[in-house]
Amino acid sequence: MEEKRLQELQRAAEQEAMRMREANPAEYFERNLHQLGYSDPERALIQTLKEMIDNSLDATEAGGVLPEILVSIEETDKVITLSSSMGKDRKAKVFRVAVEDNGIGIMPDRIAPSFGKILYGSKLFSLRQSRGQQGIGISAAILYSQLTSLEPAEILSRVAGSSRACRVVLKIDVEKNEPVVISNEELDWDKPHGLRVTISIPARYSDRLDRYFKELAIGNPHMSLVVKKTLEGSTSELRIERTTDQVPPQPKEMKPHLYSVDPGIMQRMAEVDNCCRTLVSFLSKHFTMVSPQTARRILNLAKLPPNLRPEHIKADRVLEAAKLVKLMRPRLDVLSPIGEENITRALRELFPDSEFVASVSRPPWTYKGIPFQVEVGVAIGGQAVSEYAGPRRMSVIRLANRVPLPYDSSDCVIHRTVEEIDWPNYGLSTDDRGQPRVAVVFVGSIVASKVPYTSPGKFSVAASEEIRDELKLAFQELGRKMRVYFSKKMKEESEAKRFEFFKSYYDLLAEEVAHICGEPLDVTPVVSKLFG
Repeated sequence: MEEKRLQELQRAAEQEAMRMREANPAEYFERNLHQLGYSDPERALIQTLKEMIDNSLDATEAGGVLPEILVSIEETDKVITLSSSMGKDRKAKVFRVAVEDNGIGIMPDRIAPSFGKILYGSKLFSLRQSRGQQGIGISAAILYSQLTSLEPAEILSRVAGSSRACRVVLKIDVEKNEPVVISNEELDWDKPHGLRVTISIPARYSDRLDRYFKELAIGNPHMSLVVKKTLEGSTSELRIERTTDQVPPQPKEMKPHLYSVDPGIMQRMAEVDNCCRTLVSFLSKHFTMVSPQTARRILNLAKLPPNLRPEHIKADRVLEAAKLVKLMRPRLDVLSPIGEENITRALRELFPDSEFVASVSRPPWTYKGIPFQVEVGVAIGGQAVSEYAGPRRMSVIRLANRVPLPYDSSDCVIHRTVEEIDWPNYGLSTDDRGQPRVAVVFVGSIVASKVPYTSPGKFSVAASEEIRDELKLAFQELGRKMRVYFSKKMKEESEAKRFEFFKSYYDLLAEEVAHICGEPLDVTPVVSKLFG
């Protein structure tokens, strides 16, 4: 009996082994698209447009041109059924979405791998401030499109100097993680350079998307954006003009800092290195703020010979030793922040009738050897702020590397820091429920060479002691500006109340003056003189 049971277990193990195979990134994300923000039709539309616009902004800034982005959102008659994790099927209309820009375009031979392969692109291997970081981005949107609508993606690209544009229609071979090119042709396009991407996805339009576009203008005040919407047979247009003609400086690429890498990453870097013969040269060449002398000190503490070949490194010992050496912080001039003036200008454009607008930009700092910078802003009072803030009379606009974060605010360190501040200490009075008596919209922005997102969907920033401390200092400084404003406002209101109090006696005083004069007297000019 026991022997028969062992034989059954052996056969089960053999069958399980036969089913096992390596899964590539496309296959993984095909089954886990919810991790990237494609969990429901509304989020899918925002996430898709987010990835497409991110690419457009990066492409224009790479060429040093002011972004002119055209977004087209068209609701079609096609309806598809989406399965749900709750066991209920949901129906959603298919939207045809296109984003066109005036960026540098993509070389024809790079179009297919750039859009038809998961984990492919320049951002994945560079350490610098960028809107996308995982190398998933637009490819995930195309994957979502073909999984749901069964439609391919259409990419139209023209590089400056080319006589014609290149149009590629493709899908993704999920099993091989390779592009499948359906058609590839040259055609005329009136744009001298740029890119247009068109895909079809099941989606649902909501006001949250309009808010996303407006918040995007705060992080990218140099952008001109036109959104053409066709919903339920009705066409409308949202136009956002740029508030500055200055192209932001390009963020600089940098080497990783020893405090920012994990042992596995360092081990792999050393194993594939083919340009360094010793650990000393490996550390000093591939990591910032590590000179040959510093490298020898680290290796001495790690008890590793300096002339050891890189592939024999003990990464965990090296990184532990590095913590005992006071390494200098990495360069802090590698970022491209929004700027105080630009935030203030963008807020005034978004909330034109606001009573008070201010912003604060903190100096750059680091977390785990990664440079970052925090900027904050606020708009108080006015009808536009009140409508934006909603019933709670307070809203927080969160930005990471100039990109809005529309979801998961409760998990985000920016939102949490705003809620931790005791705003009544800065003059923002609250009611019995703790809600502000006047409508207020806060802005919190983080730019970094690597933002610590909580998930691949990039909807919220993870808690980090250094980032939280800088955010708190920035909002406290902003609070001091708010306190000056509220103090001045209270003084003006107090003087106005005194004025109204004494005003009630002016008519009576004028009549008494007429009585003293002993003759009828028009009290109007007397009151006017008293007002003066």
